[in-house]
Amino acid sequence: MQSPFAGLVLYPFRGQGGVLLIAESVGLYGTLALLHWSAANNAVHTLLLLVLLIPWVLGLGVFQHYAWATLRHVAAGHTETLRTIDIEDVSPLTNYLSFQVVLLLLGIAGGVSSSYALSPPLSIGIAVTIGAVLPAMLGVMILEERFLPGLNPIAVRRFMTDFGAGYVLFAVALYVGVVALYGLFLLPPPDFVVVLGGAFVFVIGHVVAGRVAYNFRDRLDLATVPVINPIATATDDQIESLMLELHRLCAVDRVEQANGRLEGFLREQNYALDERIHQRLLEFQYKRLLLEHNWRYLDRLVGAGKVPRAWLLLRSSLDIDPLFRPSSAATLLTLIAAAPTSDADYVEMLLADFERAYPADERLPDALFERARWLFTQSGRADAALELLARIDREFTQWADTAEFRELQARVRRQASASL
Repeated sequence: MQSPFAGLVLYPFRGQGGVLLIAESVGLYGTLALLHWSAANNAVHTLLLLVLLIPWVLGLGVFQHYAWATLRHVAAGHTETLRTIDIEDVSPLTNYLSFQVVLLLLGIAGGVSSSYALSPPLSIGIAVTIGAVLPAMLGVMILEERFLPGLNPIAVRRFMTDFGAGYVLFAVALYVGVVALYGLFLLPPPDFVVVLGGAFVFVIGHVVAGRVAYNFRDRLDLATVPVINPIATATDDQIESLMLELHRLCAVDRVEQANGRLEGFLREQNYALDERIHQRLLEFQYKRLLLEHNWRYLDRLVGAGKVPRAWLLLRSSLDIDPLFRPSSAATLLTLIAAAPTSDADYVEMLLADFERAYPADERLPDALFERARWLFTQSGRADAALELLARIDREFTQWADTAEFRELQARVRRQASASL
């Protein structure tokens, strides 16, 4: 049985990717050697720069796109290498993402250099900030295979907050890979082994980044291959047959019957196909069935301890129907406890509607307290938070005697007084 470490080391050399790795290393080594050889003759050196520029840029573009495709492939849960590499996917002449990223990086480098001339501390601060955010920007671009989403600050912030602690590992893996390859241009003319090593680490960095993303898939809501479960005995044909039946029932507005059929099928498989079916339902035009499945799937995710994944499911359901709510107040509060700060608007939407969604529920003081805490810490609305805390003090005296309540109440009062 092959060890995971051996599998990682051998990954870049397998299949067509291994051929591409060797070809890229040979081409890069030849380019660097020719440029070093011609350095003493300005005319020859300039001519070689002009002649080699286009194939050099195209070669790096192909290799970069292959590394990104590898990251997506591994993040989806695949352990084998890419079986085939379609030139339409990795060629910079048909896929402009690498050119766009290069222009972005050149723009960032130019901006940082310009700011350094004005204020070195400011330049360093900007560089550190960009360095922390750049892997998230690239992560969004790579996983979505589009450039513009990576420039969306909301998408970038959500990527970082959803990732959590794993983001540091993801960023380090990307940076190690990039530095290993592009650092070759800053070194004296290296030998072929060093160039091959740089290209190898470049691919490995993207493989590791993809693996980190896969391990945090519940937080990132990645579409991944289903985990093989011996309890799940359904074949692809059975699933396709089910999808056709669900489509037929929804087309004649028999959503409840379709949902009953779906739940029965999942029950037979011990719910091992929940995520796979969810991904299929995302393609349905009948969103009511998707929401019906999500409503039950939420409880199963929470029961399995996959609370971050459940929060993402709730958030996507709210985007479809703002009145969507979990089955119980306890489930809602469990999910809110896992919500990142970037989702404060969703949390406010849910907690503000708590009494309507869960009338006379005994968890009302918990919901009021959570809403007060979020309003105060995330929105800075001390007055609104103070009103909610005052209501808890009046109507739920026993709950208001807790140290947690008194501590928050004191902080909110100080803030409210300071703002007067």
